[in-house]
Amino acid sequence: MIVNATHIGKKLDGIGRFSLILAKYFIKTKAEVIINANATIHFNKDELKKLKIVTSSISPDNGFLGHLKRIAFTNKLKGEILNLSQLEVSFFNKEQTIVVHDIIPLLFPKYHKKQYHFFKYILPSILKHKTKHIITVSNHTKELLIKYYNLDSSKITVIYNGVDLECKNEQKEEFFLFVGRDSPTKNIDRLIEAFSTKELQNIKLKMVGVKRDIKNKNIETLGYMDEKSLKNLYAKAKYFIFPSLYEGFGFPAIEAMRCRCGVVVSNISSLPEICKDGVLYINPNDTNDIINKVKLISSDNKLYKHLTNKAYNISKNYSWDSAFKKYMEVIDESSNNS
Repeated sequence: MIVNATHIGKKLDGIGRFSLILAKYFIKTKAEVIINANATIHFNKDELKKLKIVTSSISPDNGFLGHLKRIAFTNKLKGEILNLSQLEVSFFNKEQTIVVHDIIPLLFPKYHKKQYHFFKYILPSILKHKTKHIITVSNHTKELLIKYYNLDSSKITVIYNGVDLECKNEQKEEFFLFVGRDSPTKNIDRLIEAFSTKELQNIKLKMVGVKRDIKNKNIETLGYMDEKSLKNLYAKAKYFIFPSLYEGFGFPAIEAMRCRCGVVVSNISSLPEICKDGVLYINPNDTNDIINKVKLISSDNKLYKHLTNKAYNISKNYSWDSAFKKYMEVIDESSNNS
């Protein structure tokens, strides 16, 4: 079996981190794991010996052109394939299993004009006619695939992502942390608006993945951050806020829960399914609700301790060992049925 992890770049987004973790699991099996040359920085010497490394020209670091070349590369692969992203699929190979993380471009077309037609017309046809099995990362995403693509539910398996983050019990610092891409669906403008009001003028916000010139001394945008630095920031942050308009899973929220942050997240998409009752929920379209929940969790220490303890225990249910075992079960079953 071929594991297509060619979409891992130098800088890791959510899907890149997901694929990197699974790639490291799969190289311990008989599978052929393929990465592009730019991704080699994420593997040690022993791991690199077990990988098939192809040209960096197909790396996501090369933008849209890299994506087009990656699609062309994927369509040259023969045999049984596990495509770890819905953006790297074969148009003809029926022996593929595809991981679908979300269908955001279909739900928010004005923000994803380049990808909309792929998600509207091409991907549903591939999932229905050119795929052995589909894996999704939440029941919410599975329900959307059935609703929008009219897929057979028996063809879809939900496997939750794991959390590979463990934070030391450091002294927490009084600030809110946000982690995510600077994308309209992350609702960053509204978050900045909330923290720029008089009600929150004395509360600090640090934003990872965002780099803007903001004239507010209490809001700090830190841009891209490597894994070690990000882990240290999670460990220090007393609170975490994630007002996203949509998440297929919600990696940052679970990571913050594991690091005993007091977590505030949106009450929509997959987040209630994943975070359960270990967080404080907000309406991401209501600035006043964001303000009120930030004030509540930062002023009620009893609530803070209750949520952080509950959140940590919930996060322990998300295991990469368990997830990988389920991936192998799906692959073995699909192989036996082919």
